[in-house]
Amino acid sequence: MSQLCTNGQTPEAFLQTQVTATLDPGEKIQKGLSLLWSPCGQAAWDKMREFHKVKVIDLEPPTHLADVLNNFQWDAAKTLPDGTVVYGGEDSEARRAEIRETLRKKVGANAAAMIGPYLPPGRVDANTVRLGSAIFVSCISHSPRFPVGFALKKSVFSFSNGQGTPVQGFGSEGPHAANLGDALEIIADDFKGSVILRLPFFVEAKSTPCFLTLAKIPGLTCLEDGIQRVRQALKSPLPADQAIKQNDKWWRYHNQLSAVDRFWMPKLKTTLSCDYGELIGKEYLHQLGGLGITYWKIREAQQLLSFRLDEQGAMTQAVFKIVPDFLSSSGGGVASLEAPKVETLPFLPRVFSFDGPFLVALWMKGAEWPYLACWVDSEEVLIKK
Repeated sequence: MSQLCTNGQTPEAFLQTQVTATLDPGEKIQKGLSLLWSPCGQAAWDKMREFHKVKVIDLEPPTHLADVLNNFQWDAAKTLPDGTVVYGGEDSEARRAEIRETLRKKVGANAAAMIGPYLPPGRVDANTVRLGSAIFVSCISHSPRFPVGFALKKSVFSFSNGQGTPVQGFGSEGPHAANLGDALEIIADDFKGSVILRLPFFVEAKSTPCFLTLAKIPGLTCLEDGIQRVRQALKSPLPADQAIKQNDKWWRYHNQLSAVDRFWMPKLKTTLSCDYGELIGKEYLHQLGGLGITYWKIREAQQLLSFRLDEQGAMTQAVFKIVPDFLSSSGGGVASLEAPKVETLPFLPRVFSFDGPFLVALWMKGAEWPYLACWVDSEEVLIKK
């Protein structure tokens, strides 16, 4: 996917780093690369389609990314967290000032700085006149907290290339794990290396419930595949208890942690600013009329994405901006084996350690898509000190 992302470094230095953001959940996962996706950009694109009163925006020349944005199916009202704002309409200095102030309050100065000065109608070059412009901005700012505390602990995170590094993290084990209750639920486990956990966040008064999912899925090819696997597990989670047989012994498999279990995951933190070259400079809605050939041309397509996850909770801030000019141009389950009563069995000791590449996603209750998904496989999203 064509985009240039930086995380506070110069573009040249950032080319050596291994984390990027995408607008396409179907983008392929690459070894040693952490990848973030949020539907924040989709919300702005949908607002642009609404403004032009079209179902599809066909760019010239065509791009794969435009096809992805045009064909994405979702329920924005269920997916986007409380407090999300989406602006869209004709561009003006007054509108920009309003958007700038909203972004400053919700996200901060860096987000507000994305909204530059208004460019009025006027000649662009010898053959092109700007008749007007539009601006579309979406903003997510959400910081839910865990309802319980987790213990801080360092451990080694192993990347897909076989290398590892000590990083900060958090987790639970022993009596503390047994007391977590429904604060951590195992919703899928194929007993072959794939496991999915669900951790709910604290629900504020009159707010929509939301939660975190963690998924270790060997052989995952793209974020969308992982999201589909998680979605399926959310709809058909493991039963509260089941009897399983391992090494010729029967065990109790509970969908919550017990005193013989251990859970650990790394802290995550990253901030990205991305320009989407696959959209910038592309034209659409060409018409021939009294003003000659008129058309829209995307001048800016930019995203600011900041994500943090630690023992207290998660913070997601995402801002997407797209500015087109209106121009005129002249010229698995286990089979039953007569298992004994599950409540009489000892708990199966388990380790849920996300110490290798994994998928983390943040969801609103009832949504088919998360409002943020991150594939973790590079040092740039981990905290070492």
